[in-house]
Amino acid sequence: MKEIYLNDSPDYQKLKSLQESYDHLDIESVLLFFEIQKGYKKMKQQHDSLMFEHDLTEAKFSVMMLLSYEGDRTLSPSELAQKIGSKKSTITGIIKGMEELNYIRRVHKSEDKRTNYVQLTEQGLNKLKEFLPFNYHLVNQYFEVFSQEELKTYFKLANKLRMHLVGKDMNE
Repeated sequence: MKEIYLNDSPDYQKLKSLQESYDHLDIESVLLFFEIQKGYKKMKQQHDSLMFEHDLTEAKFSVMMLLSYEGDRTLSPSELAQKIGSKKSTITGIIKGMEELNYIRRVHKSEDKRTNYVQLTEQGLNKLKEFLPFNYHLVNQYFEVFSQEELKTYFKLANKLRMHLVGKDMNE
């Protein structure tokens, strides 16, 4: 299903008029949520477009990055699934497509012949190295509006929010 976001979200006055009807309506939190959501949407659209221009997807890029962090550029499909936060069956499809492009190959490690591992090929590493300057340039453009001190503060606050969300069931 295609993701949908509000481009025209309620303003302070509209939320104020709703506040009497909803006990948990904190206007500042709702306004912040919409700003984060709209910013994320814009960044995702631009980043997806950049990846498309380079014949990449978020999944391929993520797999390539994760493999590039490893000394031997190798992980098991289960490790990849865990690190990406997806099912092993999803990773299997991604791996198959990346094998066809020669970005990765299946290998065996000498100590464990029963398990297939996935290794980033030279072609895959070169594709990643070709893309990363464009990626980093775009990311820098997103945040160039902030000073270094503001970036540090923003990072701390975003990390605090993420840790809160990871540790709490929001449906309670």
